[in-house]
Amino acid sequence: MRDITLCHPRLQRIASAWIKACATEGITIAIGETLRTVAEQDALYAQGRTKPGNIVTNAKGSSYSSQHQWGIAFDFYLKMDVDGDSSMSDDAYNDSTGMFKKAAELAKALGLAWGGDWRSIADKPHLYLPDWGSATNILKQRYGTFEAFKKTWPKMDVAPVKADSDAGAADLKDIKSGAHGLSVTASSLIIRTAPAGSDSGKRYTKDQRVQPINKCFADGDPWIQTADGWVSGKYLTGWVCQDGRWWYLLSGYTYRHDAVCQIDGQAYAFDSDGWMITADRIAEDGHIR
Repeated sequence: MRDITLCHPRLQRIASAWIKACATEGITIAIGETLRTVAEQDALYAQGRTKPGNIVTNAKGSSYSSQHQWGIAFDFYLKMDVDGDSSMSDDAYNDSTGMFKKAAELAKALGLAWGGDWRSIADKPHLYLPDWGSATNILKQRYGTFEAFKKTWPKMDVAPVKADSDAGAADLKDIKSGAHGLSVTASSLIIRTAPAGSDSGKRYTKDQRVQPINKCFADGDPWIQTADGWVSGKYLTGWVCQDGRWWYLLSGYTYRHDAVCQIDGQAYAFDSDGWMITADRIAEDGHIR
């Protein structure tokens, strides 16, 4: 399957940011394989073993050993004329100029891991969420099935809204911050009339504190509404409360996850999806609910 929306919501968000980061560096890529069925994975496993071709994977589909079967990985390919013959059709996997590693380094900077770093059957087109290691043992032990794992996924924020339009209530996520609000990281942050809308003429300055009201995505970019209008979520940082749970927004619209961090002199723990871990979520055996 080649539908990234079938994958983990965090993987979707990072993939969107990664594609843009690659384009900025002159690397044009596209998403290939995403979620795979048992039959699809078993067919790949048979290649080079019971079917013609080279061995491309050690993961059996019937044992749910592929990250693709858990929605935490995708493959990519190049959409570029790498060899200069005026054709892109023969360059999808042409790594003669090291484009796969360059693209992978950008992905790793955003929090993904790369199959090209594997020692056994290095998989250069493969990127994945590293939260559960480089295999699927932890996922199988903890959740048993993909369906059970998927129930733990957070919902995607919202559908994109049109620029210069009034976003309806269904398109928004109510959010708030603490008493100090969110801090502006840009030297001059444009305040717009709508998500990706017109310039209102007003600005926030670096380190200014603002209180968020709503957030949404427009054309894949995050937007946050304040009392003055809409600003890019990429240039704010601080605590965000959403659906009664807290997460910590970092510049670039990334967030703390799978970590214990010092923030303003206090230690906080965050789960794999970025939510702050509170005492009521810790079971008697120490597992996080």
